[in-house]
Amino acid sequence: MPRLSEDQRNQAIGMLNAGAIVNDVAQHFGCSLQTIHNLVSRYTATGSVRDRQRPGRERATSRRDDRAITLAHLRNRFLSATVTARQLGVSAQTIRNRLRKSHFPLRARRPYTGPLLTARHRAQRLAWCRRHRLWRRAQWNNVIFSDESRFRVSFADGRVRIYRRKNGRFAQCCVREADRFGGGSVMVWGGIMGNQKTELVVVQGHVNAQGYIDILRNHLLPFMQNHGPQAIFQHDNARPHTARVTTAFLANNNVNVLPWPALSPDLNPIEHIWDEIGRRARNNHQINSIHDLRQALLLEWQAIPNDVIRHYVNSMRRRILACINSNGSHTRY
Repeated sequence: MPRLSEDQRNQAIGMLNAGAIVNDVAQHFGCSLQTIHNLVSRYTATGSVRDRQRPGRERATSRRDDRAITLAHLRNRFLSATVTARQLGVSAQTIRNRLRKSHFPLRARRPYTGPLLTARHRAQRLAWCRRHRLWRRAQWNNVIFSDESRFRVSFADGRVRIYRRKNGRFAQCCVREADRFGGGSVMVWGGIMGNQKTELVVVQGHVNAQGYIDILRNHLLPFMQNHGPQAIFQHDNARPHTARVTTAFLANNNVNVLPWPALSPDLNPIEHIWDEIGRRARNNHQINSIHDLRQALLLEWQAIPNDVIRHYVNSMRRRILACINSNGSHTRY
């Protein structure tokens, strides 16, 4: 039987007051006779056609408990609903409901994982950003942003979703198999400048100071010769980069090096380029071995449009402002 709306109830009362019989009113609205009788009884007793207020189930928490729950999870964002529920003697779902209905709704999300920043690191990042806050786009286009990155053959970031039936979690077609050790990896070095890029260098083994110098001699210096003395070289503070032999090599070859704050991958636009080629390699190539991965990375590096590089390099001012606004802490980049 359909439930009568408030307008239909008013119409039913009007029809009855006009002389219609209960049977005709029930047939008109397609409901039972008992529904009309109950409506008449309620209207006679209360003068209204609205439903009576029902007490409902008693709340498991008081308003004071609700405020305490919200405050506890604001003070400790990693506090789980299960722990709070155990302390209050309610269900974890009750805690989640209270958090979702708070003044500023709180929902469980995967946390951002960033480098461990001490107070000294934050101060250095903030000072660096303030020194370079007024740099113009043309100045950033003269900077060669460089970095190494390691890519694994087997990649599982926990974000992949599948569509499956109930109780089908362990069906072979629903299982994503991955080598627990990653199936091997490839390390590469590269640099971007303005809307250009260097060659992508596949690094054999681990990078030490002498191996890094060989990369700079064979790939960085020829690239810089085409851009004149205004080119500025950027690299982070990894040990091979700050070794005395590396510093001496750069000084002897008149390479202007941009000082860089420690633990600041969010300020380096090439990090987004690594994400880009890693995503393209996984989406556009079948990777089953280190050789497959190496070839995919080389192809996707060459295929990255110059507009994409320009977009990330031109984001430097926004990155710096975001770091200043966060007082040297983590940013969305």
